[in-house]
Amino acid sequence: MAMLTRTRTKDAGASPDAGRTGTAATADETGKGKGKGKGKGKGKEDAPPPLVPTLPSVNLLPPAVMEKAHLARLRTRFAVAAGVAVAAVAAGWALQAGAISSAEDELAAEQARGAALAGQVAELTPVRTFYTTVDANRLTIQETMAREVLLSDVVDQLFATAPAGVTLQTVEATVDSAPLPTAGAAGAAGTAPAPVDPTATSGSCPSPDPYAAPESRAGCITVSGAADSRALLGAWERRLDRSDLFADLFISDSQTGGAGAEGAAATEGAAATDAITFTASVSVTTAAYAGRYADPAFVEGTDQ
Repeated sequence: MAMLTRTRTKDAGASPDAGRTGTAATADETGKGKGKGKGKGKGKEDAPPPLVPTLPSVNLLPPAVMEKAHLARLRTRFAVAAGVAVAAVAAGWALQAGAISSAEDELAAEQARGAALAGQVAELTPVRTFYTTVDANRLTIQETMAREVLLSDVVDQLFATAPAGVTLQTVEATVDSAPLPTAGAAGAAGTAPAPVDPTATSGSCPSPDPYAAPESRAGCITVSGAADSRALLGAWERRLDRSDLFADLFISDSQTGGAGAEGAAATEGAAATDAITFTASVSVTTAAYAGRYADPAFVEGTDQ
């Protein structure tokens, strides 16, 4: 169906002179322009718009063809968008593939390095076993010798405490050098760990005070001797009390009238002498422990 379109911008009530052209129309418009502003407050009449001719357009295509063309344009847009998306995904995949490949190469290198280090560690296993054994033996030695007592030094110190007029004739020393049990060591099966008693020594002396709490002692020394007087015997006791190596002097037996410290015997009819013979015991404190093996340098023999 053909369509003819003609457009007029002037309504039907337009002046008959609106279509005039040439000098007359120009003169009228010029006159109207000149007349503007002469009289204030009067209405002015606008010039009618010119007639604009347009070419006729005829649409002979059915609506189905127009719809197909519209669908084709939509398909083209979707295809372009899909192509951009595929390109973006491909670019991202390529970047990730490169990163994964680089990470796998680094992992392979580290695994190879780890295998090499594991081989070196395996070669050094005997050395580690040796050092572990040495450390265990050193610990055993330190625990075993922790209560070592140098008896010669202890006896020399005991004789040094005796003042003039006191003679120590026989000395018997008993020390407990056995290692203490490890704290928290397991007891019998199904029982709690046995507590450690630091006062449990095999050479403890009887205390002069039976009500005193037991203390840790390294051993006991039994002494028999003679003194010129009880005053000298008391002086010896005070010396022992001032020493940090001895404690708890206990005189279990004493007799007067015997030979004194110089061996002079009392004779019948002579003046009674103050000389006495005695038997005593004195405890050795834990200060007697030498503690030499607590020093790793001494154990290793590098303290020279």
